[in-house]
Amino acid sequence: MTMLIAHVSDFHVFADRKETRLVRDDAEIAARKVVADLAGFRPALDGVVLTGDLTDGGSAADYALLQDILAPLSCPVFVLPGNHDKRVTLRAAFGDRLPFAPKGFLHYEARLGNLRIIALDTLVEGRGEGRLCAERQAWAAARLAEPHDGPTIVAMHHPPFPTGITALDAATLVEGAEALGRMVRDAPSDICILCGHVHRPVQANWNGRFAAIGGSPAFQIGLDLSGQAEEPGLVGEPYVYFIHRFDDRGDVAIHTRYVQI
Repeated sequence: MTMLIAHVSDFHVFADRKETRLVRDDAEIAARKVVADLAGFRPALDGVVLTGDLTDGGSAADYALLQDILAPLSCPVFVLPGNHDKRVTLRAAFGDRLPFAPKGFLHYEARLGNLRIIALDTLVEGRGEGRLCAERQAWAAARLAEPHDGPTIVAMHHPPFPTGITALDAATLVEGAEALGRMVRDAPSDICILCGHVHRPVQANWNGRFAAIGGSPAFQIGLDLSGQAEEPGLVGEPYVYFIHRFDDRGDVAIHTRYVQI
């Protein structure tokens, strides 16, 4: 069965006030434009993966707004926490549709047809960088070691691989990246890794696996590969997201979709 899965990231929506200076004041409007494009795509999408920083503050009101923004989507939406999210309120908002544990980390495994989705919780509340501690590594290792007759998406907020944008690489996955790399390299299934956090679209080959970072409709960072320590400035480029087409033979085609926000 052919499946179409969209990868979006970093909506940073807020109900009352934003917590991040760079987030655009109309982040809600920008996110609604992206969702309208997702909902209107034909043939219809089979699923959407939203790789963290769902909200900018993590309040219950923020997640209620996010649920309203996502309402036009008739397909399953798989969300996971970013560094601006909060576990308690995220679990309360989406626990009825995603298999979160009743407490602790928000990692989970889900199935959509023959597609397996392994969502990792890299959040360290109150910090910008991400971590996979020993407990989270053990959970991921147990899932990735299981053979699966179909593709697997490993979804996480903090990229485990360097982008070359020095200032941002310093605040990605600072613990557990090497261990995760061994897991995905040795896994007995076809795997792609989907991430967020960097606020610009990036694609990579990491440990022999396809990996991608989604852009952000809330604000987008410029491209600077000079190695400077300062964070690049903002750019007004169109928002980019990816549509992954998984076919019956196990092949994957990745299409770039642009939304003017």
